[in-house]
Amino acid sequence: MPEKKIVVNISDTGEIDAETFNMEGTECLEELDKLLKDLALESETTKKPEFFKNSTKVDNTIKVKK
Repeated sequence: MPEKKIVVNISDTGEIDAETFNMEGTECLEELDKLLKDLALESETTKKPEFFKNSTKVDNTIKVKK
């Protein structure tokens, strides 16, 4: 099994860019959140095609309470 990893780049201006490898679905978002939750004040997420490979982990259900 390929090694799971997160690569983090920090620019001279303090901008943080993080990318996961060998993780699919919500696993990558959960791991990034654990790592960056105390570092980043604002965030923007771009999902790679790998995010959508394992649809069993992604719950797209919209729940409405009356």
